[in-house]
Amino acid sequence: MKGKIKTSSARKGGLGKIPTGIAGFDEVLDGGVPKGRFMLVTGTTGAGKTVFLNEFLYRGITQLNENGVYVTFEENPKDIISNVRSFGWKYLSLIKKKKLAFVDAAPAEEMVLETGLQYDLSPLVKRIEYAIERVNAKRVVVDSIDALFSRFSNKDVVRAALYQISAKLKKSGVTALISAEKTEKEELSRYGVEEFVADGVIELGLAKGQQQFIRRIFVKKLRGMGYRSGIMEFEIEEDGLKVFPKIPVQRLLAKTDFQIRKTFGIEKLDELLDGGIPQGHVVMISGNTGIGKTILAMQFIIQGIKEGENAVFMAFEEPIDQVKKTALEHGWNFEQYEKQGKLAFIGTSLIDISNDKLLYKILTGVKRIGAKRVVIDSISTLMSATMNEEQTRQFLIQLCSIFKEQGITCLMNYLCGPSFGATRGQLLSNLATNEIRLSSIIDGIIMLLYVERGQSVKKMMNILKLRGSAHSKEIYRYEIEKGGIKVGGKYEE
Repeated sequence: MKGKIKTSSARKGGLGKIPTGIAGFDEVLDGGVPKGRFMLVTGTTGAGKTVFLNEFLYRGITQLNENGVYVTFEENPKDIISNVRSFGWKYLSLIKKKKLAFVDAAPAEEMVLETGLQYDLSPLVKRIEYAIERVNAKRVVVDSIDALFSRFSNKDVVRAALYQISAKLKKSGVTALISAEKTEKEELSRYGVEEFVADGVIELGLAKGQQQFIRRIFVKKLRGMGYRSGIMEFEIEEDGLKVFPKIPVQRLLAKTDFQIRKTFGIEKLDELLDGGIPQGHVVMISGNTGIGKTILAMQFIIQGIKEGENAVFMAFEEPIDQVKKTALEHGWNFEQYEKQGKLAFIGTSLIDISNDKLLYKILTGVKRIGAKRVVIDSISTLMSATMNEEQTRQFLIQLCSIFKEQGITCLMNYLCGPSFGATRGQLLSNLATNEIRLSSIIDGIIMLLYVERGQSVKKMMNILKLRGSAHSKEIYRYEIEKGGIKVGGKYEE
């Protein structure tokens, strides 16, 4: 379940914002929606408008002590109460405690007086005002305004009616969200005037992915307030919405420290690395399948935990349960470290994955346990999924910039197929690390490779690159044993 909403960022500098309580979305809004204003939430059928309104209302009541009123023009209140139970939201309890009130405005005809060419919304407005006073509401949602406006053929009348409702809501001092339907062909809203009356516009939509519909959210406008622009993805999960905001990057800020070294706990390897990986570096472990990339990354995590540094393991290659079982075979109890809050696992479906969604998952995990080490296993899996080479490259550029900004050291595994069967005297001749121009992004490359000699296959290791370090240039033998990788002596022909 979602925790207590933090309000400090929303009220910093007297911005007059209140958090929506929707995961990720308050980051987009730079704190929340304008307090005491009227916001329009528009979108096509099935885009998630009603869930959005309900969560705004529920989070306000339960986590900010801001009671609410739900005005419904279409659905019966009983149906709404029943529907939100699937998210764990107990509206009946809130109603009994006089924290939530419903205004059933269907059919709309009973709420509107018609006098000639004018429409008087006073009966409806008075009911809303009474509900606000009865529960001392600070939040109001209206779903959906189209059911009322469907009676009006004149856009000027629609605009006047909307002004009348918004003016009364503002006078009551509440923050209001009103939903409006749109079709695929309509630019924003059905009547084309709603967005001009509202103080802000939030658009929700659906886009066809490769195997599923992708939900998207876009802040169209927010009068007098800053926000992150651009189209972002969101999901409807078991406890509400989760928005994946674009992550800002301070490219000129880096906390790389060459004096602080992050070790593997493998004495010879740390020696070859000139004492370890510099803090804030992003290093790629490249090699063929079965060569030991994941085991080496696990040892990096274990050593970090021993040194008091929490870690995040991003599992693309294998199911998380399988990763834990493999670690346990070497004597590393990842399950226990996870329960202790020292290790966090992140898994994700690779179908229709996006940069913003993936970055948000990783950074949320890092922030949750204060991780200083991150392992991504593996980057090559992204390229074999739905992200193309350029999308993967842009993801890595942004990820590396964020890690440097926060002083996080990262290992990324990369499947490099041509590293098997090198010819005598040219052990690294088939190395392919530039398929997506990785070398210019990362700070170091640890190359693991097979070499066939005589009737056996040997495992070799080389520190191909490590920025700012006097690392070894030699090729060394190593073995995978129970308990991890053991590095031997120099390779001799």
